[in-house]
Amino acid sequence: MFRTLLLAAIASTAIAAIPSVASATSAPPTLIDQHGHAFTLAQLKGVPLVITFISTHCTDVCPLIDAQTADAVRQVRKEHLAVRFLTITLDPAHDTLRDMQHLAHVFGAHPARWIVAGGSPANVHAVMRAFYVWTDKRAARAHTTFVYFADKSGIVRKTILAGNDLSGQIVQTLRQSWSVLDQ
Repeated sequence: MFRTLLLAAIASTAIAAIPSVASATSAPPTLIDQHGHAFTLAQLKGVPLVITFISTHCTDVCPLIDAQTADAVRQVRKEHLAVRFLTITLDPAHDTLRDMQHLAHVFGAHPARWIVAGGSPANVHAVMRAFYVWTDKRAARAHTTFVYFADKSGIVRKTILAGNDLSGQIVQTLRQSWSVLDQ
């Protein structure tokens, strides 16, 4: 319980730091979507964004997060909310482009609505650091399970901890925070 509260406190303090993933001396980290196209987080500005981090080789919570995200994407689409989802690997050393493509295929992730991304370990880890995403260095099986809600400008405005009804949590958070996210 204490660990969860500590991680929640860390995630909430990260909000101000997230938009500037790149330092003044380096380019923003490039990620690769499920179709092999390179992009940066800055290129996703313009619509609210829901961000999750998973490992395709995880057999614990990650498949549940993916399934619940897929359900949230369907619900949001029915409600005609202009929002995009982004799932980023937290195990770039093992999650290949083919793995990310398979995950996108299994859950019906179309990049117009839901980007499933990987990239080089250096770039993915830079993004993870910006979001204060933690993994056990010995295995990506132990990791944080936060969901981030960024507004149209790319600023994270809300963070939630994945729970049993994640799809419902995502949709409810989008509804409640829409006036802030859609600015």
